[in-house]
Amino acid sequence: MPSARIHDTITLILVPPTFLVAFSITGSVDLSVVTTGAMLFAGFMFGPDLDIESKQYARWGPFRFIWWPYQFIFRHRSRLSHGIILGTAIRVLYFAIMLILLAGILLFLNQWLDPHIRAHPDLAELSKRIWKVWQAIDRRYLVAAFFGLWWGAASHTLTDWIHEVWTRTKRIF
Repeated sequence: MPSARIHDTITLILVPPTFLVAFSITGSVDLSVVTTGAMLFAGFMFGPDLDIESKQYARWGPFRFIWWPYQFIFRHRSRLSHGIILGTAIRVLYFAIMLILLAGILLFLNQWLDPHIRAHPDLAELSKRIWKVWQAIDRRYLVAAFFGLWWGAASHTLTDWIHEVWTRTKRIF
């Protein structure tokens, strides 16, 4: 399969066309920047190779522990990790669940370590604040971000497929 350097180069090459396509669809510079930024993030850090100890995995630095369960759950190059449709959706869902779990653990530890300090809102108040922020988000930005994440991951998978077909074709001739 192509090296991380090749995948990174392809991700960078796709920046201008991604921005231009997003702008031609949305007519919005903001949405195009979100789409392109998400595509870059997916290409460098949120792509299909998080299911192994890869360059994408290493770029998470001290936070790569977040991906340990993912690597245990998903077999490398399975349809669930590298699938054009399911791969990104599963990673987004997995990452959201991990963030919620980590936030819950941090809140619990905060309360457990010093229950007398009430400087932070309780869980119910915090949930209300988060819900208000969630409701205020323009859904077009979420769609743009998801499309960018999908495109960054899809370009990785498509590159793998093209490389595999090319290698098999060379063996035949």
